[in-house]
Amino acid sequence: MFIKKVFFLLLVVLLFGQNCFADNKIDAQKNAYIHNNKGLLYLGENYYFGAIKEFEIAIGLNPDSQATAVYYTNLGNTYEKIGYPELARPCFEKALSLNVLCFDYYLRLVENYETLGIVEKKLNEFIADKSSPLNDIMIGLLYIKKGDISTGITVLDEFCNNEPKLLVTSGVRAYLDKITMTDASK
Repeated sequence: MFIKKVFFLLLVVLLFGQNCFADNKIDAQKNAYIHNNKGLLYLGENYYFGAIKEFEIAIGLNPDSQATAVYYTNLGNTYEKIGYPELARPCFEKALSLNVLCFDYYLRLVENYETLGIVEKKLNEFIADKSSPLNDIMIGLLYIKKGDISTGITVLDEFCNNEPKLLVTSGVRAYLDKITMTDASK
């Protein structure tokens, strides 16, 4: 009888004891990535409320990293898709502030400014702000959106010549190639 109790106790400890001593760590970055992917699935199913909540959770779990710029962009895209570009604007601005070397974030923000009808206002703000050479990217793109394509191309080309080693420069060059090919075909 005693041996049965000891054997049973030993069996219980071996089977269920693992969970007591497991080294489970919560990985906020991994969980943020999972929530972002869930949000993308919801977005694909046109379940916008769920997508917004998942992107917000992802941002909350990993608030200030370059990866979070993707989450902010996804949130902004969702707001624009449901007709709230004014809510998308701070998302795109935050995404750009988290990853200034991704050219797509500049394009996305300028498109949002165009949707909101504030291209001219923002162009004047960026022209007045000489704190960063990266502002020239916004200035060039805003000139192009405004319709002054030749000035925009010139500003972007000068940026590429002044900052040839930045990661964002390759994106600017590709955009210039695309836009000049489009103009040449007209």
